[in-house]
Amino acid sequence: MSSIEPKTKRLIFATVLSSCAVFILFICLLGFLSPSEGLTDYSFIPVNDDWSINQSEYEAFRDYISMNRHVTADQAEDKSLCFIAKNVYFDVFIDNELVYSFEPVSADIFGKFYGTYPHAIDLRDVGEDSVIVITAMTIDDSTGSFKDFKLEDGSAYMFQIIGESLLPFGVSIVIAILGVCLILGGLSILHSTDTGKEIAAMGLFALDAGAWTGCSSILAGLVIGTPVAIHFVNYVTLILLPALVVLFIFLLTGRKMEIFANSIIGASVLTLVIDMALSAMGISTYHDLLFISHIECILAVIYSFLCIIRTVEGKINLTGTRVTVTIAFVAVTTGGFVDLVRYMTGIPGLDSAYFFRIGLMIFIFLLGVNEMYSLIYYRKYESEAVEMGKLAHTDSLTGLQNRMAFSEYEEKVKTGATGECIVVQLDVNNLKKVNDKYGHKAGDEHIKTAARIIDSSFGEIGNCYRTGGDEFIVIIDGADDPDAFDSAKDVFINLIDEYNEAHPEYDIKLEIAYGYEKMDMVAHDVEKALRLADDKMYLMKKKMKDSKNNA
Repeated sequence: MSSIEPKTKRLIFATVLSSCAVFILFICLLGFLSPSEGLTDYSFIPVNDDWSINQSEYEAFRDYISMNRHVTADQAEDKSLCFIAKNVYFDVFIDNELVYSFEPVSADIFGKFYGTYPHAIDLRDVGEDSVIVITAMTIDDSTGSFKDFKLEDGSAYMFQIIGESLLPFGVSIVIAILGVCLILGGLSILHSTDTGKEIAAMGLFALDAGAWTGCSSILAGLVIGTPVAIHFVNYVTLILLPALVVLFIFLLTGRKMEIFANSIIGASVLTLVIDMALSAMGISTYHDLLFISHIECILAVIYSFLCIIRTVEGKINLTGTRVTVTIAFVAVTTGGFVDLVRYMTGIPGLDSAYFFRIGLMIFIFLLGVNEMYSLIYYRKYESEAVEMGKLAHTDSLTGLQNRMAFSEYEEKVKTGATGECIVVQLDVNNLKKVNDKYGHKAGDEHIKTAARIIDSSFGEIGNCYRTGGDEFIVIIDGADDPDAFDSAKDVFINLIDEYNEAHPEYDIKLEIAYGYEKMDMVAHDVEKALRLADDKMYLMKKKMKDSKNNA
């Protein structure tokens, strides 16, 4: 049995999960705001003409290549040379004059790769018969490529790229925002239900997945203009993805296969630390260790399906909510697995997260409504629980706190409260006479009047309790300001006098005897303070009775 208290576990979980969310957001912000050098001519204006370069030999190459093409002024008029490059540095010459250079460089920690990037090179310098030469070099002996060489109107090409990428990129942003909302919502109910852990973990997964798919889009680097830094965010969020998948499914299915889950989570975190360290020192790039993340992703998918199958077979916690979550999770992991196979087998496609994004859309559609409903339900439940708790601690006749509330205060003092307080015991005189002469309804009104005066006098500086039929206790924390208590006591006496003067028709006057004692809460001796205050109260009660008899 764990020696850590549930509240401490929840606090640890909330701290770790919040730290992960802040880390992912920081990584995204770092990628979006980091400067990038080595970009010349930002006329990225990528649409279709019947002019093209035979590009079959340039779709996947290593090291260094050079290609050239004759072009006339008529062919190039009002056109741009448009194409998409992937992980290559290159220069473009027209008649031996450098007109365009692309070698994006950022801080070492971001690595060197930039993924796919569109280009549109202005051809205004083309003469009657010019030669366009492109010299290119791949990054760190990796595979690079050129695709879709066209002579087109640059602005139209740009709008086509944006139009094709805008919807999936927007979906990714929505997914990330929803992830943040789920994290906040899950953490807000964490103290009352373990479902908050599932919701928060799902939100962290959605935030990371949204950031990864968003940075996989060609639009991210194009719009933000920092391709290497954006690709860095893409790498980091992918490295974390297996850990977050496993964390979510681990909580969802009742913490199955804990050793396997911890191994995958630990491996993902270790891979990230090693990758960032090696990249910062210039020893290797994220691309070099990408195969490790792919293996971890495969293991995460296998773990997820095994856990789901075991949950279904054992019918453990298979509520309607978990069935919905299971279907959604199967959709997203299947999409991610298909994209992983596409990437590893070299199946073409500019968007490396296409099927994963479709799975995420299904995931969000199914879970968005479901989890928002859960949050609303638990919020309503929490609100009702607070209201019920308030009713349970409130005296129904006077509206003051009741004996249960005072007992909980006593427990609080016994378990480590500090400081000083003043304990005031109060008792309403002559309640039996009022009940006997005017009835219990009048007696209740007598009690309610006493409660209003006690609360009006001491309520702003202390807590007022009705602990019996005609008995009240006031606890004033912070006895270091005696003037506040003395002022409240004067108000208390004046209010009683004002009430009696305002009701001369009552032959039984309102009288409230009281006694008080200062208590050091470090001593945890509430009973002693109450006993001393009670003695003083009965002494006052006797004096009041003797005074009336003498009169």
